[in-house]
Amino acid sequence: MRIWASDDGRCIREIPDPDGAELLCCTFQPVNNNLTVVGNAKHNVHVMNISTGKKVKGGSSKLTGRVLALSFDAPGRLLWAGDDRGSVFSFLFDMATGKLTKAKRLVVHEGSPVTSISARSWVSREARDPSLLINTCLNKLLLYRVVDNEGTLQLKRSFPIEQSSHPVRSIFCPLMSFRQGACVVTGSEDMCVHFFDVERAAKAAVNKLQGHSAPVLDVSFNCDESLLASSDASGMVIVWRREQK
Repeated sequence: MRIWASDDGRCIREIPDPDGAELLCCTFQPVNNNLTVVGNAKHNVHVMNISTGKKVKGGSSKLTGRVLALSFDAPGRLLWAGDDRGSVFSFLFDMATGKLTKAKRLVVHEGSPVTSISARSWVSREARDPSLLINTCLNKLLLYRVVDNEGTLQLKRSFPIEQSSHPVRSIFCPLMSFRQGACVVTGSEDMCVHFFDVERAAKAAVNKLQGHSAPVLDVSFNCDESLLASSDASGMVIVWRREQK
């Protein structure tokens, strides 16, 4: 795992995977940024202490496949992890010790890799349920409702995209309170960036950005949504600026 200084691009910390395996994903603990969780090719998740470079005692668990995606809820008490066998596991995170307790497992689709997980406490003023946005290789973007304190998931709806083999990722738009509906953004193998309004019953697709010449793999907003970055399988990154109305 590498930690970078975003202002000048320097690598300021390197922490090797505890199992000596390929490290495939990582995420900060949202309340304690001295802790991160990493997922590796040996099917393990580990809670890591950045200061010591060591894994936290009791902070490790095994999934059914290579760990491809991780996401905490906003309070940092629930962690979801997705693997390349099509499963999403929820874990209870002990804030005092960093210990992980496996809670629930959902098989999204047997054998379809879960390539992206994004959690949101509530999607919009109209939809106050905690939600999870998931990409898996089913040519769909999936929106789940979190129904209890153990991270149990219930499918709310899906959106058509092209994803059968690439590690495509998606995000919730960061701003919620100033617009009707609620938007999510995803990459797609059709070389486009897709915007969907998750609250719109019909014609949920609200925008599509064209400009890439390879499958779009990842998308990321800045905090006020004035800029969106998208990256593709050829290594190209495009930064899009929001039109001022």
